[in-house]
Amino acid sequence: MRKSIVFVIAALVALAGAEAAAQTAQSASAAGAAQTAKAVRPAGQGLEEIRFGVGVRGAVDRTLRNGSPEIVSLSYARYNQKGLGFRTGLEFMPVNMKIDSYFGVPVAFSARTRSRTFSQSVRTGLESAAVGAVRDAVYGYEPNARSILGDFIIGLFNRAEFFAGLTPGYIFGSNVPRGLSYGETTITEQTVDLIHRLSFTADVGFSMSFRIWNFNLGFAPAVHYYLTRNYVYVSETSPISGELGGAPIIKETPVRFQYSVLGYLSYSF
Repeated sequence: MRKSIVFVIAALVALAGAEAAAQTAQSASAAGAAQTAKAVRPAGQGLEEIRFGVGVRGAVDRTLRNGSPEIVSLSYARYNQKGLGFRTGLEFMPVNMKIDSYFGVPVAFSARTRSRTFSQSVRTGLESAAVGAVRDAVYGYEPNARSILGDFIIGLFNRAEFFAGLTPGYIFGSNVPRGLSYGETTITEQTVDLIHRLSFTADVGFSMSFRIWNFNLGFAPAVHYYLTRNYVYVSETSPISGELGGAPIIKETPVRFQYSVLGYLSYSF
């Protein structure tokens, strides 16, 4: 069974390679004319891009996490022939740290790699699946459809982008109590205080995508550092009975780092 799976995948890789070689030979005759004439960008290699993304964003510190509120992003990017450019747009969170309505305007420097054609991506995916199947066979594991499909999908990703920038934003909500917790002799109230409505974050991240014609599907994880003091987690612990005495213990922890993970669809032109 393992030999059959490996043989089928190897045959598909060989077929994809033959097709790619034929396409290369067919386009070779037009290469000279294309070089002397005005450069024509292939599909998916456009210097401009519009991207729509949805995902989650939350505090990196586990003790401060308050779920993973949704984030929606719409951005525009422009690059030069070397893949260097900028990206800007709008982002919106209905709730962040239990406080309503955050808007941001990210502005970032971006650097991306060139993208392979869809047929080249499929060939790379098949090669990745074949390598995985052979690896499993060598180490005595039974190849299975899930691992082969996973290797194939990973091989489809054909463009990486790295970005770093700043995001000015504004927070429209107000302080919201998180709730109460009770101990044997104490009661603790936990809230998130909004100190300043205007926010400023430094952002860094990357994205991976694969394209079909001029469309790109991908994901983009990032880390955000608050340069301003906006969200502050406040924990106030007090004795349940006044007879115990003692002043309340108040602990304030500003939220500095947040993470985000977005899935997106973009169009290059």
